[in-house]
Amino acid sequence: MSLWNQCLKLLSTNSTITNLSITHTCGGYKSECGIYHNENSLFNENFFNGLFKSLSNNKTIKTLTLNFNFPENWFPLKTDNNILYKINNNNIYNNNNNNNNKFKLVYNDLIKTIMVDYYEINNESINYINSLKSLETVIIGCLRSSGYLFTNSIWVLTYLNKLNNKDLIINFELDLDCCDPYQPKDLEIIEKEEFKFKTNEFKVSYDFEEETTYEFVYEMIKELNPKYLKIEPDQCVSDGGESHLLQYHSISKLNQNYESVEIINDFIPLYALYRFLQSPNLHTLKFDLQFHFLSSIYNNQIKDKTELDFNKMDNFKFINFGNYDYDEGQRFKVHDDIKFYIDNGINEDNQIYCSYSRSENECLSIPPYSMSLWNQCLKLLSTNSTITNLSITHNCGCICDFYSCGNGLFNENFFNDFMNSLANNKTIKTLTLDFNSQIYQSKCEYKEKNNINLINKSIPPMLDKNTTLESIVIIYYSIYHRNEIDLELSKEISNLTKNKKCKITIR
Repeated sequence: MSLWNQCLKLLSTNSTITNLSITHTCGGYKSECGIYHNENSLFNENFFNGLFKSLSNNKTIKTLTLNFNFPENWFPLKTDNNILYKINNNNIYNNNNNNNNKFKLVYNDLIKTIMVDYYEINNESINYINSLKSLETVIIGCLRSSGYLFTNSIWVLTYLNKLNNKDLIINFELDLDCCDPYQPKDLEIIEKEEFKFKTNEFKVSYDFEEETTYEFVYEMIKELNPKYLKIEPDQCVSDGGESHLLQYHSISKLNQNYESVEIINDFIPLYALYRFLQSPNLHTLKFDLQFHFLSSIYNNQIKDKTELDFNKMDNFKFINFGNYDYDEGQRFKVHDDIKFYIDNGINEDNQIYCSYSRSENECLSIPPYSMSLWNQCLKLLSTNSTITNLSITHNCGCICDFYSCGNGLFNENFFNDFMNSLANNKTIKTLTLDFNSQIYQSKCEYKEKNNINLINKSIPPMLDKNTTLESIVIIYYSIYHRNEIDLELSKEISNLTKNKKCKITIR
């Protein structure tokens, strides 16, 4: 008790902390702790009063997060000012509770940001949000222990049209799950209605599609029109091999409002890159590409001289390609005759080359238009005038013959063209090139040395020509000589380039 009192005193008088986050946890799974199961499943009121008194006296904390982690009816809050509040003292398992009191707060006019469970969006929560006069941001999230499934229930978001403050920003942090995801049994049937609220950020993490599909992700992005987009699989494609979203081409076409796009640990098709690079307001772009596919285009000299207008060839309506592994008809079909694509257009939502699934172990064919499309991407990358932060990661999925039957090497002409486009860009200040996945899988020392030589040969000339870059990070995982590889790359690139402005980091 004495030690806790001293902690409270320090918390009250601390003059350096500006961002504080405190989470209640009892260790292990919630079901193993009695606080959630016995009748006295409440925090001690004197403990609570002491904690909030110390917080109320602090003069420096600007951002405070308090997560009470209740199994049901919990309502975590984030605030941008000091705040003093209390949870009502009713037992949450008492059937006589008045649910209207579960949002009871003190000094609620100081709340700037609040987090709301997706399935708690209803008239009650809207009324509560409307009572927060200083509120600036609402984060819609998944606050239960399991991932969610929304299917056709996304129109529950029309409740947010009832918010009084039309300047409120409604952001999203969603966690999707294919195996027994959480979804209420009785969902309201709500008709489609235009969203009248503003969304800046849309973040989604997802598990692989098995019994469920995620076509609603595209629909949500289309209707919400966010500025900041972040998509990340729970299971890395290069490790697990199953978490790949088959809608990136469609998502990339919704590019008029994007300012930041981050697709982490999942590869995108070339047509998606083409459209993302055309985003008029984009300043940050992070994504994965299948470098094996690009190298194969060069290795096989697949180049059709037919002039193509890619701005007109992807005028398609969205198709749900979920459950790719379970339906052969959903797979991208390659036609040798370029005329097929001229007549029928191109949809690369389901286009892959390297396998991302354990059910496959071979690479597919290369479309005849791919070299032309890649050249257009290089041109856009070279002339892009909005992107300042670019990150590109090599990702060939789970099982790929690039490492087993293939040579496991990047094509030198591909690498040179890639570096030339980066050399000519005049706006990118921060560049990350991650070759991690390829080296981790190759398990062949001579391939590492060849790729290191290619990097050493290609990157310094790019740095010599590009005077805009301020920082370049090269990620190159070696299973053989980790420290030696880092040191060798760092010394070679630093010694070979005349560019002393750009900070070079190897990791």
